[in-house]
Amino acid sequence: MVDPSSDLPGRIRALGLPDVVGRIAVDGGESVSPALWYRAKSVWPEVAEAAMGAVDEELVPLWACDTTHAFAGRGRYLLLAPEADEPLSVFADFAGLVRDLLTDLYEDQEDDAERERVAHLLLPAEEAEAALVPKER
Repeated sequence: MVDPSSDLPGRIRALGLPDVVGRIAVDGGESVSPALWYRAKSVWPEVAEAAMGAVDEELVPLWACDTTHAFAGRGRYLLLAPEADEPLSVFADFAGLVRDLLTDLYEDQEDDAERERVAHLLLPAEEAEAALVPKER
């Protein structure tokens, strides 16, 4: 198993994700947007490593919310927590993971303009607009 904190920005960049995701992983979401102060904190290596035990694949941690971590896996994105035996959520693409994050921000009543800014930092314009539509839960 790869150390969760080992060269996170480089590993995230190798996945083709925006550099801002690497910044969130290391410095926390608040470093890019005040709206991300809670929902996208920096990766906690020990907690991320414990959560990674729920799946049998190499994972790259992206951000944390409490003990739940967002990860990139093999062709999918996951939300994992160390106390869970299986993923809490699985997304086919990064846009799905971002939509889930933006829905959390919507439910937290974060400013719509800031949600839109976050969407455009993380995704191309067309995907960002689609991701801004909150998921039904």
